[in-house]
Amino acid sequence: MAMLDKCTPFRQGRYPKFVSSENGCSHIGNNKDCDSVRQYQIDGQVVPPTSTEERCDYLLLNDSKQYAYYIELKGSDIHKAMRQIDNSVCMIQSSHPGYTIYRRIIYRSGSHDVNSSIVTRWKYRYGVKFVKIKSTLIEENI
Repeated sequence: MAMLDKCTPFRQGRYPKFVSSENGCSHIGNNKDCDSVRQYQIDGQVVPPTSTEERCDYLLLNDSKQYAYYIELKGSDIHKAMRQIDNSVCMIQSSHPGYTIYRRIIYRSGSHDVNSSIVTRWKYRYGVKFVKIKSTLIEENI
């Protein structure tokens, strides 16, 4: 059974914006086409807080366009954020087969890691247009 099948979305509908926020960081998904979107709080809702599995903070599923946004809102450890997103994709991807996967990391500090060779290789592994890593805020059309 797919992991999301038993979970109620944190928020769902055709709202104009879906905001994921914590640790002084935010991801704002603008739903300009009024698509059907589900927002899940992965850390603590989909994956129980008692679990030792590394996982990202949020997942936005644009069901109309079949886009999946895995979002990690991080203080500073970008390398850990990459592992959390990759592990979440492995755990949850079967819940939304055929969706295009986007990886998003929003960090508060530690920007020197953004240009490290590990981060650069990670971006190119998944395609630079599918990976965004920014300080404090990512706002984009979903």
